[in-house]
Amino acid sequence: MHTVVLLVVQKARNKCTQRMFDNGIFLDYMATVSAVSAVGWVVSPIIRRMVSLVQSYMSSQYNWKSGILSDLKNLEATLMDILLVVGAAERQHVVDINQMLLLQQMKDAVSDAEDVLDEFDYMLLKEKVEPKGLLRRIGSSSLSVGMRLVNIDKFSSNLRKVLKSLERVRASAEMFVRVMALEGFNPIQSLECVPARITGSLLHEDAIFGREKEIDELVGQLLYISDKSLLSIHQKLRTEVHTIVGVGGIGKTTLAQLIYNDDRIVDSFDVRMWVSVSNNFDKTRITKEIIAYTTGGENAELANFNFSKLQEELRWRLRCKRFLLVLDDVWYDEKYGEHINKERWMDIIAPIKEMFTRPGSMTGSKILVTTRTELVAKMLDSRSLFILEGLGRDDSWSLFRRCAFGSRKPEGYPELKQLGYQIVQKLKGSPLALKVVGGHLNGKYSDAEWEDVLQKDVLNPNDILTILHLSYESLPEHLQQCFAYCSLFSKGYRIDSKRLIRMWIAQGLVHLEGNNSRSLEDIGRGYFNDLLARSFFQVLRCGDQTYYVMHDSLNDLALHVSNGECFRVDHGSVGEFPHYIRHLSVSAEQLGDLVNYDGLRRLRTFMILNDSWFCSKVCLSHDILNKLKSVRVLDVSGCCFGSFPEAVNDLIHLRYLAIQRTYYPLPTTISRLNHLQSLFVLYHSCYSARISCSNKRKQLKYLRREVNTTGGHFRLPESISRLINLVHVDVEKAYTLMLSGVFQLPCVEGSGEFLVNKKEQSLVQLKDLNKIRGELSVKFLENVKNREEAAKSHLDLKEHISKLELEWGSCDGAHDMDKGFEVLDVLKPHRNLDELTISGYPGVKSPSWLESDWLRRLKLICLRDCNRWEVLPPLGDLPLLRTLEVRRMEELKALGQEFFGHAGFPSLERLLLERLPKLEWCLVDNDKVLQNLRHLSVAGCPRLRSYPTHPRTLRHIAVLDQERIQVKAQMDSLDLSRSFCRLVSSSLHVLHAHHLECIEDMDIYVNHSVDTSTTVFSNLKSLKQLQICGINRANTPSVITTLWGENGATVLPSSLRFLELRRCYLQPSSFSKLLKNLPSLVTLHLIECDTVEIPGLPVSLHLLRMLKQLYIYKCDWISSFEGSEALLSLEEMKIDQCYDLEYVPYLDDMPCLQKLHLSRCPQVMRLSKAVHQTTLKELVVRSCDGLSSLRKLCDLVSLVKLTITDCSDLLWLPDMTGFYSLRVLSIDRCPRLRSLPRSGLPVSLETFFLSRCHQALEEQFQRKEGPDWNKFAALPGCKWEAGRR
Repeated sequence: MHTVVLLVVQKARNKCTQRMFDNGIFLDYMATVSAVSAVGWVVSPIIRRMVSLVQSYMSSQYNWKSGILSDLKNLEATLMDILLVVGAAERQHVVDINQMLLLQQMKDAVSDAEDVLDEFDYMLLKEKVEPKGLLRRIGSSSLSVGMRLVNIDKFSSNLRKVLKSLERVRASAEMFVRVMALEGFNPIQSLECVPARITGSLLHEDAIFGREKEIDELVGQLLYISDKSLLSIHQKLRTEVHTIVGVGGIGKTTLAQLIYNDDRIVDSFDVRMWVSVSNNFDKTRITKEIIAYTTGGENAELANFNFSKLQEELRWRLRCKRFLLVLDDVWYDEKYGEHINKERWMDIIAPIKEMFTRPGSMTGSKILVTTRTELVAKMLDSRSLFILEGLGRDDSWSLFRRCAFGSRKPEGYPELKQLGYQIVQKLKGSPLALKVVGGHLNGKYSDAEWEDVLQKDVLNPNDILTILHLSYESLPEHLQQCFAYCSLFSKGYRIDSKRLIRMWIAQGLVHLEGNNSRSLEDIGRGYFNDLLARSFFQVLRCGDQTYYVMHDSLNDLALHVSNGECFRVDHGSVGEFPHYIRHLSVSAEQLGDLVNYDGLRRLRTFMILNDSWFCSKVCLSHDILNKLKSVRVLDVSGCCFGSFPEAVNDLIHLRYLAIQRTYYPLPTTISRLNHLQSLFVLYHSCYSARISCSNKRKQLKYLRREVNTTGGHFRLPESISRLINLVHVDVEKAYTLMLSGVFQLPCVEGSGEFLVNKKEQSLVQLKDLNKIRGELSVKFLENVKNREEAAKSHLDLKEHISKLELEWGSCDGAHDMDKGFEVLDVLKPHRNLDELTISGYPGVKSPSWLESDWLRRLKLICLRDCNRWEVLPPLGDLPLLRTLEVRRMEELKALGQEFFGHAGFPSLERLLLERLPKLEWCLVDNDKVLQNLRHLSVAGCPRLRSYPTHPRTLRHIAVLDQERIQVKAQMDSLDLSRSFCRLVSSSLHVLHAHHLECIEDMDIYVNHSVDTSTTVFSNLKSLKQLQICGINRANTPSVITTLWGENGATVLPSSLRFLELRRCYLQPSSFSKLLKNLPSLVTLHLIECDTVEIPGLPVSLHLLRMLKQLYIYKCDWISSFEGSEALLSLEEMKIDQCYDLEYVPYLDDMPCLQKLHLSRCPQVMRLSKAVHQTTLKELVVRSCDGLSSLRKLCDLVSLVKLTITDCSDLLWLPDMTGFYSLRVLSIDRCPRLRSLPRSGLPVSLETFFLSRCHQALEEQFQRKEGPDWNKFAALPGCKWEAGRR
C-alpha cells in the first residue's frame, strides 16, 4: 500500500513542480535547501498520511456522489502542491515575520483538512460498531436517508470549506517560494534561549573514563584550608568558593557529582548540599533548597518567610556545621552588569560567608560552583578557578570505542579504527559529543558512513548543540520526528518508554514497514531502541522499574529542532505563548497559566505533568477540555479527578488517553472515543488508601465475569468493547485478558492475568490471545482438566511475553502430582522469555523444557512452594541467568553438579535460598562456579554447613534461620547502595575471611553461643555499620568477645560510623576502651543492654568527636559519662529508662546539640546551665523525679519546644528571659510546681499547655486571674490549652 502511495506522491510532485515553477526558480531554491538539515518535522508527514487516506477513500467500495469524488481528487492534488512548499520550507529557519505568517497559514489549513478527514473516519468507525451497516447502503434506494444518518452532507460541506482554504494557500505558495529563493538565507541560525536546566547529585553514568587527576586535585582543594592564617582563636573561617569552568557538555556536572559522592568528601563534611541553579535565577528558591538539606528529613515551614527571614534561618541551621554546597550550572546574566550580578549572589552567600567550625579542624566550609563562564568565578570571589578541559586522547578514545564498537574489538576494523581516531580528535574531548556520535556509529561498519561523519563541518566546536546536530542530522526522518516530540518532557523527567511509544503511534509518527508483519508497538520500540543506542536517552533504574532521561543538552536540542511546534510550560513564569503550537505540556502547578490561552483548539498533544509520586491536587477545568477539539494525545495524569470528566468523551480525534485512577467507574460514554488506541490508568495517591477489596474477592468477581477487579469502585464499563481500535490497555493485569476474552477484543496488547476455573475459564481461551505482551500470570492451574487442555493454550506462540508466572493452588494426592507434571510439561513458554516464576507446582520432576537449553535468554527464575520437587534441573547452564530464588521447597535435598551444570552459573549475581529444611551443598570448593555472585541470602536452611568459595564480587550476605529476621532483612535489602551482611551467630562458622572484605553494613543476630576465631572478622576493612542483636541475650558475650577482647583491642576498623548493640551483655570497662578505638563513630545506640560487671562504672566518651547521635534505652548499669567535652559534633541525645543514671553531660560540652530527650531517669538531680549552648531546639524531660529545679537552664536562645512531664518533685522552672525562639511550652503532671518563671513567659510563645500541676497554679488559670495567669495573659498571640495531651 505504502509503495503505491509513494509512487503516486512522486509523480504528483513532478507534475505540480512543472506546472508551478517552469522558470527554474524553484529548482535553484531547492538546491539551496538541500544543503540545509531538516529541522521542521510535523506538517509534511501529516500531508502524506492525508494523501494516503484520500486515495483509500477514492478506491473504496463506497458509491460516492460525483461531487464528493471530484472534491476528493481536488484535495489530493492540492495537498501534493502544498507538500512541495511546506516540505521545502520546513528545512530551514524562517525568520521573516511575513514568511512565518504565510507558512503558519499553510499549516493551519492543512491541519483543518486533516481534522475533516479524521472526523469522517470517526463516522466510519462508529458505523462499524452500530447494529446496522448504514453506510454500506449509501448506494441503495435509501441513499438520502443513509447519508443523512451518517452526516455525509456535513462531511461534503466541510470538505468544500477546507478546499477553498487550501486553494488560497496554494495560490500563495508560488510567491512564498519565489521570495525565499530571491532573498536567500543563512541556513544556520543562532540557537534560541532554552529553558532552565535541573541537575541532581546522583550519577546517571555506569562507567566514567578519566577525570581521576581532576577529582584528586579538586578534592584536595576542598579538604584543606588554603590560607591557615585565616584561623582565629574562635575557629571562625571564611567560606571558600571554588569554581569549575568549562563549555557545555564537557562534563562539569559529572565531575561535581563524582566529587560530591567521593568518600573523602562524605567523611569530612557534616552537611552536603546540591542546588541546581541554571539560568532561572531565583534567590528565594535557591535559599529554600539549601535550607531543605539541613532539616534532617523534617518539613521546614518556610512558605511565609520573606528573604530576610530565610537568610536568618539559613545562618542558624548551618551554625557550627562544616558544609559543602555545590551550586551547579551558575549563569552570568548578560542583561545586567557585573555589579548587579554580584550583588544578587552576595545576598545568597552572605549568611554563610563566615562560619564557626570545630577546634582543631583543618578545613572550613566550602562552596563548589560549576559554570560556563569565568565571569561567574570573578563574580563570586572564587579562591580557585579550575578550567575543565576535554578528556585526554586515551580517555576520549576509550569512551568513543565503547559507544561505537560496543563489545566488538576495533582491531577487527582497521579502517574504521583510523577514522575513529580522527573523529575523536575532532570532537575535542567532549564526553557528551563522544557518546552521541559514537552511539550514532554503533552498528555501522561502512567506511563511507564514518567518512561522512568525519567530513561534516562543525561550525562552532565549542557549542555542544552544534556538535549534537551532527548526529541529529544523520538520523532518519522518522527518528528526527520522534526525538523532537520528546521535547515535551521537562528536563530530568523520568520517561516511561511504553507510554512514549504509544504517544508516537497516536501522532502517526510510527509507520508500518511494507509487508512486515511487525506491530506498530514493535516498530515503535525499534525506534526507541535506535535512539537509545545513539545515546539520545540515558537509562535510570529505580528498584525494579526502568525509566529513561534525556541529557539536558539533548533536551535543549529537541526543543530547538521542534521548530516551535512543541512547547513546554515548566516551573516559573510562562510569558508569551508562541503562535503556532501543536504539542503542549504543562506542569500541574502552572495549569492556571492556560486559562486565557486561545490556541488550545489546534493542539494535537496536551500533557499535564507532575514530577511527584503524590497527587498534585490540581483539577483540570472543563473549559480547557472543551477547547481541545483536535487533540490526539491527552495525558492528564498530573491532575486529580474523583470521576472521569465527561468532556473527554467528546474528543473524537483522541488516540491516546492517560489519567490517574478515579474512585468512581469510567462512564459508558467512553465508548464514543472510536479512535482510541491506548488507555493508561495510573496510580492515584488520593484513592489508594480507600481501596479495600481483598485479592480473594477480586478473584471471585473475575471468575463471575464481573468487571470490578481493581479494588475500590473503579471499573471499566462493558461498553468499552465497542472501541475496536483499542489495542493497549494499562490498568491492571486482569483487565487485559478480560478485554481480550470477555469483551472480545482479541487485538488488545498488554500484560495479563488469567484465573483458571473448572466451569468457565479454560486454558483453551488463551489459544488465540497472542498479542499479550509484557507479563502473563496464569493462576489456579490445579483446575486444568488434563494435558490436552493445557497444550491448547499455546504459550510457545506468545512471543511478546517477557515475564511468565505459573501458579497452582492447593493440591493433594498422587493424582495431582502426576497431572501437575503433565500440565507443566506442555506449558512450554516462548524461547524469548526473560523471567519465569513457578509457584505451588505439585510435581516431583522438572519439565523437559527446563532440562534443556530452550530458555537460554532467561534472566530470572523464581521457584516457590513446590513442596514435592526433589531435584532441580541444570539451571547453571543458562548463560544469561542473573537471579535465582528458591523458596519453601520441603523435599529439595541437594544442590550438586547436576544443578550447577557444566557452566556453573556464569552470569548469576543474586542467589536466594529460603526455608529449604533438607537442602545440602554437594559442591563446595569448586572455585569455577558462581564467579559473578554479588548477593547471597540464606534463611531456614539448617543443613547448609558451609558455602562455596565465593569470588571477590560478593557484596551482600544474609544468613538467617528465623522468619521474622528474614522479613526484616529482605525489607532492608531493597537498598543496594552499600554492601551488607546479615547472619545469625550459629552461622558464623560458614563464613571465610574473604567473604567480608567488602562488607559495609553487618547485622549479627545472636541465637547461640559461638566459638569462632577472630580471624573470621579480621578482614572487615570496609565496615561502616554494625548491629548486634541478642535473640538469646545470654550468648551475646561470646560473639562480642569475637569482635574485641578484654583489653579493648578490636578487629573493627577505625572507620566504623554506626554501632548498635541491642539486648546484649556488656563489660563496661572493655566497652569504654572499644569506643576509644572508634574515632569516626557518628551514631551510637545502646538498647536494653545489661552488664556482667558491678554496675556504677561511667561510660567513657573520649575521642568521640564525630559522634552526632547518642541513643541509650534501658541500660540501668550506666551511672554517668566521662569525656563529654569531646562531644563537639553531637546533635541529638536521647536517654530513656536508665534508672541508675545520676549525671547528664553539661550542655556547654555539646555546642551543636539540637535535641535532648531525657525520660524515666529518676536519679538525675540536675540539668546544667548552658552559657555557650546556642543550638538546642527541643528539650523534653519526662518522669525524672529527682529533678527539683531547672533554674540553671538559661539563655537557650534557639529553643523552640520545651516539654516537661511527670516530674513529681519539680519546684522551679528556668528563667525564660533569653528564650527568644520558644514557641511551644508544655507542662503536665508536675504536682509541686506552684508558679511560672518570675520574669514571665517569652513573647515568642505561640502555644502554652498546662495540666495537673499544683492546685494553686491550676486555680489561677481556671479563674483567669492571678499573677501567673497575668504572665500568660500578657501574650496576646499565645494559645492556652488545658486537659489531657
